[in-house]
Amino acid sequence: MNTSFAYRIFAILVLTFAIASLSHAGPATAPATRSSTRPTTKVAQTKESRVRELTEKSIRLLNRKKYPEAESILAEALSLDPKEPTNLYNMACLLALTGRKDSAVDFLERSADEGFIDFIHITQDTDLIGLHEDARYKAFMGKKDQYQRKAAEAVVDALKKRFGQDYLYEIDDADKLIFATNTDRPTLDALKQNLVRQAHSQWAQIFEHKPDQYIAVVVPTPREFHKIMPIQGVEGFYRHDVRTLIAKGLGFVTTHEFTHALHAADLDPLGQEHPIWLVEGMAVLFERAEYEKSADGDEVLIPKDNERLVRLQAEARQKKLMPLARLLKMDQKEFLGERVLQCYAESGSVMQYLYDHQLLRKFYDAFKTGYAKDKTGRAALEETVGQKLEVFEEEWKAWMLTRLPPNQKMGPDSPYLGVDFGEANDGMMIQTVKTGGPAARAKLRVGDVIIAVDGIETRDSMTFIPLLVSHKPGDRVILRLRRNHAYLEVPMILGSRNDPKSGGPATKAASS
Repeated sequence: MNTSFAYRIFAILVLTFAIASLSHAGPATAPATRSSTRPTTKVAQTKESRVRELTEKSIRLLNRKKYPEAESILAEALSLDPKEPTNLYNMACLLALTGRKDSAVDFLERSADEGFIDFIHITQDTDLIGLHEDARYKAFMGKKDQYQRKAAEAVVDALKKRFGQDYLYEIDDADKLIFATNTDRPTLDALKQNLVRQAHSQWAQIFEHKPDQYIAVVVPTPREFHKIMPIQGVEGFYRHDVRTLIAKGLGFVTTHEFTHALHAADLDPLGQEHPIWLVEGMAVLFERAEYEKSADGDEVLIPKDNERLVRLQAEARQKKLMPLARLLKMDQKEFLGERVLQCYAESGSVMQYLYDHQLLRKFYDAFKTGYAKDKTGRAALEETVGQKLEVFEEEWKAWMLTRLPPNQKMGPDSPYLGVDFGEANDGMMIQTVKTGGPAARAKLRVGDVIIAVDGIETRDSMTFIPLLVSHKPGDRVILRLRRNHAYLEVPMILGSRNDPKSGGPATKAASS
């Protein structure tokens, strides 16, 4: 039986609601509070409210094993909405529990047709054990890929209705990904390649289970993203209840949010929900990762310290760090409160410590194994490092303070491009070009989007600024940029911020 309104499906109505209501959604991992979208008329709202009321009542009756009463309530709910997947599924469970196998499979098939395609849940649901040897049930389970593909196509239809025909839409069956992007084909191909190699590296390093359902990846226009998510500073989010990732652009944000998706998928077969410090810490860990070749020739995603470390070290020196004993116990509301940036940075740094000491997988596996006894991660952390939390905390802080953060400062001796940056979803878009500056001399134009420097992909300021300041004035670099629909390789001699011939100091690159 499915007892959650936030059932995990790709039904078109659910996804439409999720997209339409994301401006009211909480953080990336917040659960949905409703199951579907309906028209906004008062009659429809009254009907939806009644169906919801009946669903909740039927679940209470099912839990109390009052099957005749529950069946009557479910029948009434389905008379109001014959396509509601949760009620169809729960009716299948009730029929299986009362020995009506053929009818139970009928309702299972109907629920899957309407989008209930959480086959992990179906397989593990003890209410359906009586069907496991039934030939029709086995045939139903054998059609899993067909049902999930149908649901994926429904998602694409919903996305097309929401975003229109100017976006690129694609279903990747091999990796169970759905794409809806306001980009050109090369950018979509680059996004797909990056996510696939990220997934393969993280599966090899950390996550045991691959996603059992399709994940929708949406990259809208910057303007559309701000409509969906008007909260300043939020660059993307992932909602596991509808398997949907929406990102403002390519770069660290897609890596961060896709880590959430892979982490959540790893937990699906286990029925676990990890604490927010671990969920966000794992995603922060990989924000500024780089690929390196292993001895076997595989590409391995190696986490690197990012700009969050600067703030964290300053707070450590001022003795303002969050005690780990408190951090590990935080719920989502507290974690995302006034000290949210510190919580993100601290959680990511603890993960970085474990990774650098080759303890991350050991900790993660220990936590999953001991989850029933300790849902905070403290016991697994102490077991992994062989120390009490308070002792580990002092060792971690001392280690963290020795780390060298990436250079994000544009000082007087920094190289200079002579541009201001605006917003784009595929790279660093030039908003203005300074007269007489290096960019003007290289014939860069307003609207050009820088996507790589000397062959190194850079889609956001988190990667672009450290890459730029690793050079010195007078260095020659090759910029790869998109100009409308064309891609160009443009050589440039970096200027000096103190050189009046460079056109004056540049504005700091727009923060991602």
